[in-house]
Amino acid sequence: MKVFRYFPIILGVGALVACGGSKPAPVVDPVATPVNAPAVNEPVVPDLVPVPEPKPAEEQKVFLDNAVDRYSYALGVDFGKAVSNINVPVKLEVLIGAMRDVIDSTREILMTDSQSEGALQDLLNQMQIQKEVDEAAAARKALSDQAAFLAKNIQDPRVWVTKKGVQYIMLKEGTGVKPKATDKVQVHYVGTLLNGTEFDNSVKRGAPMEFPVTSVIEGWQDLLLEMKVGEKVKAWIPSSLAYGEAGAPPSIPPNSLLVFEVELLQVFPAK
Repeated sequence: MKVFRYFPIILGVGALVACGGSKPAPVVDPVATPVNAPAVNEPVVPDLVPVPEPKPAEEQKVFLDNAVDRYSYALGVDFGKAVSNINVPVKLEVLIGAMRDVIDSTREILMTDSQSEGALQDLLNQMQIQKEVDEAAAARKALSDQAAFLAKNIQDPRVWVTKKGVQYIMLKEGTGVKPKATDKVQVHYVGTLLNGTEFDNSVKRGAPMEFPVTSVIEGWQDLLLEMKVGEKVKAWIPSSLAYGEAGAPPSIPPNSLLVFEVELLQVFPAK
């Protein structure tokens, strides 16, 4: 929605308010008080009775029984979704205060436009830094998870391993020829991540894929050379034989172990 293109400015205003400090205490020069000055009687301070903290106000119940309430609430939902996608700390109370400053003409806006732009740039920089930190942590975890999975998976007596380290099990035996590296093949396949997220499926498209053996990722090449026409397998391809540290955004994150069901339908020998 176009109305939200100015919302980041509100976030910037809130960030600056959050950094505001208090006024410094006055400095007292001890030399300014004469040594022989008469003592001043200190006022007697009675014992302080602790004042109980006020209870938080109950959240006002919202009734969406008219158009103004409904579009106001929808505006808040859309704004909330935008704020929830910010992966760095945001002070909600400061943000709401900034909104009041902008909407209420009797209140003072605490930042100039240029200060807001600077604060927003700081926000973008922090978000980018945090994004890189999160992605690096996710990539390390993916590498650790796939190593643990492959070490456990290889203990299954049904699992075979190709020369380069692709693990697979036979779902249907084949009786035809094996392809050579110079051949072209026709296959049906379903590709998922280790967590089950599907990223490609020729079966759903209703059309098998045809391609030269050497045109696909290394793990696929290694697997195809082990298969016979008519054979169907489930294979686990390590990231080192797939898309590695870079991944294949947005579908395949870095260091992803790929899981494929592959059926070899035909082999077209090289001419």
